[in-house]
Amino acid sequence: MFGSLVIVFPTYHEGGALFLRRRGREWILDPGQALAGGCLGRPSIGYVAFLNDIEQEVAPVTSGHRVTLIYNLYFDDDGGPVIPVSKKGAVTRHFTPPKPPNQDEFREAFEALLENPEFMADGGTIAFGLRHSYPVQNGFKPVYDVLKGSDTVVYHGVRALGFDPMLYMYYNEFFDSHEGMIVHEVTYFDEVVEGSRYTVRESIQANGGILVRQDGGIIRYQDDDPYCELDCPPYEPMEWATPVTTHNRTDSGSNVGPGEACMIVRIGKAGDRLAYPTAAHVRKAYERGGYS
Repeated sequence: MFGSLVIVFPTYHEGGALFLRRRGREWILDPGQALAGGCLGRPSIGYVAFLNDIEQEVAPVTSGHRVTLIYNLYFDDDGGPVIPVSKKGAVTRHFTPPKPPNQDEFREAFEALLENPEFMADGGTIAFGLRHSYPVQNGFKPVYDVLKGSDTVVYHGVRALGFDPMLYMYYNEFFDSHEGMIVHEVTYFDEVVEGSRYTVRESIQANGGILVRQDGGIIRYQDDDPYCELDCPPYEPMEWATPVTTHNRTDSGSNVGPGEACMIVRIGKAGDRLAYPTAAHVRKAYERGGYS
């Protein structure tokens, strides 16, 4: 389920306004007032569609009767609108995902940013906190096909430029707000011991995670670091384009902060942006302790 459709019939009523709220913004649909006497001199219905991470509230009806139909909207397994296609006398169903109206605008802006040689001149990793909620508990594989709103704009926009955006869970380590980890699935750190920095990292590696740092630079621990052996992997530098949100928050257990879903885009250095490390390359380099 990704949203709802509310249809309001033109029955007389006062009150019953629908309030929709998200991230400090509010929209109001007052069907009783809008439909009073009919629009354009004839009876009309009112309707509103919204995503399922929108907060909603219905004001009390003070007189009359408010009659509505409410539909839960679900993604089909094939996704997208239906287009009949004839094939050898039979009619098949071909599905084409809808294109967001601002996708080209985002792609052009992102491309212009990458053409600036001063922007992340050495390349690196850009993180986008997901703006909508998804069923991430069962893994990210099905989420790619049901991205919504600005999330799908970013995903398809950067893919159109030749990049490989990936979904990860981001966990903020309890000992440093600038340091964290990205893992390709929801992870529970039940055996992490309070105050044990090294134990956190062992758990991260066991679950395929990668250490990241938000304030730039690949940081290696010195030989005298009590929390890490000599072959401890370095951090992957990561910059946040949009912050993580609570829409996809999961409790990680123990002392590690809750996980938040995000989208990772790795880019190459100025002048050769498409020469970026793939997820597989980063993982192999991380395992041998030499990411660069």
